[in-house]
Amino acid sequence: MLKPCPTDLPQTINPEAGPKRAGVETHRNLNCNYYDNCLDEAVRRGWQSFTCVKCQMNQQVAPPQMGIEAYATQRRAI
Repeated sequence: MLKPCPTDLPQTINPEAGPKRAGVETHRNLNCNYYDNCLDEAVRRGWQSFTCVKCQMNQQVAPPQMGIEAYATQRRAI
């Protein structure tokens, strides 16, 4: 059975990708069913940030269908 496995990142992710730094959409699979659990795990461990790149579950879920701002907005309570 596959288990989600976020990886610690020493620095925060820049919301917008640049020439020397990958953005959020590269590091995280926002549509993963386990994303919230991995976010909780990162907080519990006191990580600055985390990545899904090395996680086996990252390959099992379709890539995000919306941008970062739309994702954040749809999760906000009205």
